[in-house]
Parts: sequence; C-alpha cells; structure tokens
Amino acid sequence: MTSPPADADSMRAAPGAPPASGTSERPRLGLALAPGQVRYQLLLLVRNPLGSFITVVVPLMLLIALDLVTPEMTLQSLGGVPVVQFLTPAMASFAVLNAGFVDVVVGTTVARDQGVLRRLHATPLPTWALLIGRLGASAIVAAGSVLVVLGVGIIFLHAHLASSAIPGLVLSTTVGLLVSFALGVVCSTLVPSTEAALPVAYGLMLPVAFISEVFFPAPGEAAWLRSVAAALPVAPFAHAMESAFAVPPHGMTGGQLGVLLAWGVGAAVVAIFTFRWEPGGLRRQRARARSSLR
Repeated sequence: MTSPPADADSMRAAPGAPPASGTSERPRLGLALAPGQVRYQLLLLVRNPLGSFITVVVPLMLLIALDLVTPEMTLQSLGGVPVVQFLTPAMASFAVLNAGFVDVVVGTTVARDQGVLRRLHATPLPTWALLIGRLGASAIVAAGSVLVVLGVGIIFLHAHLASSAIPGLVLSTTVGLLVSFALGVVCSTLVPSTEAALPVAYGLMLPVAFISEVFFPAPGEAAWLRSVAAALPVAPFAHAMESAFAVPPHGMTGGQLGVLLAWGVGAAVVAIFTFRWEPGGLRRQRARARSSLR
C-alpha cells in the first residue's frame, strides 16, 4: 500500500529541527569566519612586498623628500604655517588612499585571476564576510602606515598636532578608508587583468589626488577645477586630514562628510551588485558553454 503524497504542511521542518542550508546558519557562519578572513587577508598583504612599499614607503619617502626640498618654506595660502604642517597629514591621507584603494584594486584582482576567490566562493564563506576580512586587513595596514608617517612628521620633522585634534583626525582617517575601500572594490571589477591592476589604480587615483591638492596646495588653481575636486572624494578627505594640523586645528566639516558619505554609500551599493569571484574571461567562457548546451 503506497503512502499518500505529502502536502506542503507535512514537508515543513519540525520545530527544533536544524535550519536548512543557507538560512539562519549562514549569517552566523559568516560572523565566525570573518576574523579568520582578517588574518588571512593581512597575511597576504604582509607577504606582498609591493603592497608594503606602496602603502608605507612611498608616502614616507615623499614626506621626507618634499620637506628636504622646502625645509624653511611657509605656506601663505594656509595662514603662513610651515610646509611640514601640510605635508604630514597630506602624506598620511596618501597612505590611506594607497591602503584602501590601490592595494584593494591590486589585491582583489590578483586573487581573482589566480583563482583564490573562486576557491573561497566554493566554501560557505559569504561575500560580505570576505569583504569584511579584506576591510579589516586594510584598516590595520592603513593605521600602521598613518602612525609611521605621522610619527616621522611629528618627531623628526617637528610638525605639531594638538591633542584636541586627534579625535577629528581619527574620524577623518576612518571615513576616508571606508570610502576608498568601497571605491577600490568597485574599481577591481573593471580591471581586465593582473598586469593592468596597478596602472589602472594609480591612473585613476593620481590625477584626482593632484587636482585635490594632496601633494601641494595650489591657490592659483582654476575655480572650475577646484569645484570638480570638491565634488570628488579625495579633496574632502585630504582637506579634513589637513585641518587637524591647521592653526587653529578643526575637524571634518558637514559638507566634506556629506560628499564622502555619498561616494561611500554609492560605491558600496555598486560593489554589492558587481563584485566578481571569477575572472571576466572565465565567466564569459562558462556563459557561452551554458548557452551552447541549450
């Protein structure tokens, strides 16, 4: 005698039964895996000498070199402050941009092309846990880089940072890192290959950094160019960092925070829908293979 077919009610899980795969277990699993991803991504960054050079050495070299070229120069456009008062926070912001944007573009592209992301995608690791891990590693590297640059600027080059300006400086660093990280993830989806990652990252970042007065103030800059820079994320971030070393010091303005939040939220939304675990060529090959089987 055959049993009657089970209806929808009889097929529901009994109270207390383990949840189906991909429901409430997955967020808890992601939370458990995120700290391990931070350690793993940090290990990858430490093993990459190019990343360390870009994030720490380049901003530090620029700080020392530019200060040696203009040791006694003062910036009349910034109230007559010594040039080191501008260069120290400017190179700290450059270090954050390298850690949050350039390193993320290069590291994500390399991991995608080498199949690391594809192997991680085959595990229960959710996308957000991977990104949290990468963000945590970038934050640690950025914090270390900023401390090194600020330490050299304050201890050896005699820049002055008031204790009252430290909270504002921490806020500016945090917001700048989050925004640059989100933009880096988005940009990594546009890079066609590992070889193109570094040129694309710097090709996008350096022109914006120049017009945003990251390397040197430009009081004679055209008004329209200054307006364009103010609407992009680098200038509000860099100016907020520099304001902590101003005389008197002050923090990030509401306008600067608004521009950064708009770019950060927009980039995060785009990243959620465009993040790729596999190289573009492999995805196209699989799509063609699936279409040929139909």
